[in-house]
Amino acid sequence: MKQIILSCLFIFTICLSANAQDSTAIAKDTLAAIHDTEAKAEGNSDQAIAAYNEGNFRKAIEILENEKSQYLEKGMESAQLYYNLGNAYFRINDLAHARLNYEKAKLLDPGDRDTSHNIDYLSTKIEDKILIADTFFLNIWFRAVQNLFSSNGWAIMSVVFFLLLIACLATFFISRQIVIKKVSFYVGIVSLVIVIFGNVFAFGQKNKILKRDTAVIMVGSASVVSSPDINSKELFILHSGTKVYITKEDRSWLEIEVDNGSVGWIQRDKIEVI
Repeated sequence: MKQIILSCLFIFTICLSANAQDSTAIAKDTLAAIHDTEAKAEGNSDQAIAAYNEGNFRKAIEILENEKSQYLEKGMESAQLYYNLGNAYFRINDLAHARLNYEKAKLLDPGDRDTSHNIDYLSTKIEDKILIADTFFLNIWFRAVQNLFSSNGWAIMSVVFFLLLIACLATFFISRQIVIKKVSFYVGIVSLVIVIFGNVFAFGQKNKILKRDTAVIMVGSASVVSSPDINSKELFILHSGTKVYITKEDRSWLEIEVDNGSVGWIQRDKIEVI
């Protein structure tokens, strides 16, 4: 009986571990740098550093945009590169591109406090002050915990606790001391819970990166209408830098939803997907 239980748990945890390792398939961040108290300076672009420090933010943007294009051609993205681009765009008061790059950085590294702080601060500069609709507290709690780490972070944690779980299982069935059995049992239970939730959170973070269903208004102002037709009724207007959620597509139109729950259609060229 013990052998059957051990085999079932082993197979189950192997499946969880495989899912966790699959989550690490997302390209790992490469580093880009700007020496500044607001930037993450670990980098490889001396020209961008020099331009930023000299106050030549447009030159820094040009260099970092070229660097970003090189990464994208290789199928890679860098949270730190997006973060530094956001800083540079913010310096020239381009709130739309600053918000876009900050949001991309947060998508790849949701647990970074500097990025979250900068997004919050930038939001105070945006014309649209949209209140978030009431959300069930468990959903808020779930998202907050999930955003503590990236997909890779949760996947690595799952693998580590999976190995700990295997060690606890082996100790539980091999050891003859009651105390050791109890300790390994309870540690194993905790490890199993962390492995399960780690996989759930890793999958959720990975899905957000792959799905890309959020966007930023890139023009000064954009009309949101009732249907995907230029002659349809205008519902409300959104301004540069506002974040929206894409719910449907129809030719050159996208149905969007904002934080307060309002829904409407907007032309595709007015926004850029995060």
